[in-house]
Amino acid sequence: MNKQTFLTLAVLATVSVALVSCHKQHEPAELDTPLGPANCFIISAPGSYAFRPVKGNSTEAVGPIASTEVLWESFGTSVAPSKGAIVAESAYNTISNVIRFKTPAALKNGNAVIAAKDASGNILWSWHVWVCEGWDPEKTAQAYYNNVGTMMDRNLGATSATPGEVESFGLLYQWGRKDPFLGSCDVSARVEAASTLQWPEPVYSDPETGTIAYAIAHPTTYIASVEDSYDWYYTGEYNTDNTRWQPDKKTIYDPCPEGWRLPKGATQTDGGVWGGACGKTFEIYGPDIQYPGLNLTKFFGDSDPIWYPFAGFRSDVTGLLGGVGDNAGVWSSTADLDESDANAKVMAMGLDISYTSQGNIMVLTVMDYFRAVGHSVRCVKEN
Repeated sequence: MNKQTFLTLAVLATVSVALVSCHKQHEPAELDTPLGPANCFIISAPGSYAFRPVKGNSTEAVGPIASTEVLWESFGTSVAPSKGAIVAESAYNTISNVIRFKTPAALKNGNAVIAAKDASGNILWSWHVWVCEGWDPEKTAQAYYNNVGTMMDRNLGATSATPGEVESFGLLYQWGRKDPFLGSCDVSARVEAASTLQWPEPVYSDPETGTIAYAIAHPTTYIASVEDSYDWYYTGEYNTDNTRWQPDKKTIYDPCPEGWRLPKGATQTDGGVWGGACGKTFEIYGPDIQYPGLNLTKFFGDSDPIWYPFAGFRSDVTGLLGGVGDNAGVWSSTADLDESDANAKVMAMGLDISYTSQGNIMVLTVMDYFRAVGHSVRCVKEN
């Protein structure tokens, strides 16, 4: 072998080693699972996820993001999770313009909220992470009678659909707000579920606090109503805004996951989801109480159970829990469009709602309720 040949082989060997070494240093990372635009993401398996930081169900960017933060985590029980138990980490990737988050390797059911912040630490937007291991909402969805819609088998934020379990309660929402509040961790008493957050005191609605901008920037602050409109949204009079949630489209403030939306409520010409399913636009008598709630199979559809727990509510005046184990309301996207009535429509049920017949359990498929009250939400599949 002459000197020229030896040098050539030596160079090739060096290049080959360098290429092998380079390959080992840059093995492809595990790909994130992409999530579509929504205010809520259902996570059913452990892993790494990514989503575009846009407002709700739109393509509108939330603004200049400097950081992210997991605001709170909760199992929905009396046990407070340690930080990172539900969402292990989150970060904003400036190059790909996505927010990435990871779950622990051992998934734990519960709920969390991730916020995007600007350079000054102000919250630009926040997203609800709903962790329910192995759950496929499509496979467990329940078709309601009369083709009114296909509903989830549980309340938004619930990690169980089993009657009698406190995990079936889910979270509570003020009408027109995208961000959830905790419910009770006791099926028959008002005991707030434990979480990683020391929740701030409620504020009363006024020209500063009763705005969409304030609600977005303070997703953990409950905005109590004033007598003017019984709404968290401030106008200074009884009239209010009807565009936050709408029955004819999914708005950027709709709290449901991708592919799902808030259900329609009943009006004078439309029974909505619940009234349309049972054929009655006002009241149903007779469902048997089962644990703290009602199984509405044969009233709304053939699935069994169609379980609606008595999850209670949060007061429009104090923000405190009430009615747990006795009653519940489930928000619709339908406002009362009569300008003299600033309420919105709920499906209400319980033991203490019946004012026409003592001792009867009653379900009101159309009822007006103050918009600052925190009620449950159950999502319907988008067409």
